[in-house]
Amino acid sequence: MIRILVADDSGVAREVVNDGINVHRCKRYIEIENVDNGRAALEVLQKKQIDLAFIDVNMPGLDGPEVVKAMSGTKSRDCLAVVTSSQLDNEMAASLRRFGAYHFLKKPFRQDEVSEIVSTYMKMTTTYPILIVDDSATMRKLTRKVLESSRFDFEISEADGAQAALRALSSGRFKLVLTDFHMPGCDGIELAGSIRSLSSKIGIYMMSTNDTTYLERSAAFVGISGFLKKPFNADDIDTIMHQFLELEAPKFGKERDMFSFLSREKKVS
Repeated sequence: MIRILVADDSGVAREVVNDGINVHRCKRYIEIENVDNGRAALEVLQKKQIDLAFIDVNMPGLDGPEVVKAMSGTKSRDCLAVVTSSQLDNEMAASLRRFGAYHFLKKPFRQDEVSEIVSTYMKMTTTYPILIVDDSATMRKLTRKVLESSRFDFEISEADGAQAALRALSSGRFKLVLTDFHMPGCDGIELAGSIRSLSSKIGIYMMSTNDTTYLERSAAFVGISGFLKKPFNADDIDTIMHQFLELEAPKFGKERDMFSFLSREKKVS
């Protein structure tokens, strides 16, 4: 079940949001709460666990940013908050990002834009089998904690080296691999080459403390999907998952290139 809050003092806007949500009723059971002011929105967030909320910036009682800020102290602290408004200046955007908002929908918006956000939420809450490959048990534990903090849902398995990883991957069930570069016997790039011979669809992301153009270019050459410099956090995982699933990047999400040499080349050009 998906619990969705629609908070807007405009009846027309609420109707458009509801129409976009209802497109998905044939796929999942959806419960919708509609309110027309910020105080009522906060009461709903406190009373029950809301999964996805569409919150207008300008509402009577409490405005949208105040509602989003207060959300962390409610049952809905993990809610995906989408704010709506006809405009959003840089100062407001910075505040909403700090408060934990996920995305921005500019008014007037269409039903299909709402539907796409609901579709994205459904993909974010689908379980993705992922394999962590690292010869360090400590690093595997730390990586697991980062994955568990992501907005995405993972079924996490571990391998302590390339051979164990290839045995696990032969099952064909894994969607993604996070592999360390420095491993005895067979490094991450060699492992990636072997994985690519098994499947072109698995997302392969290299983890390393190194930040060299040579290493990243070698990784890209063998078909690695992206590069994660240690230490990384849940926001980095969210970013690569949006890229892997070809989802629209959220307004308030972390911006990063899959390889840092790409961002360096952009600056030079």
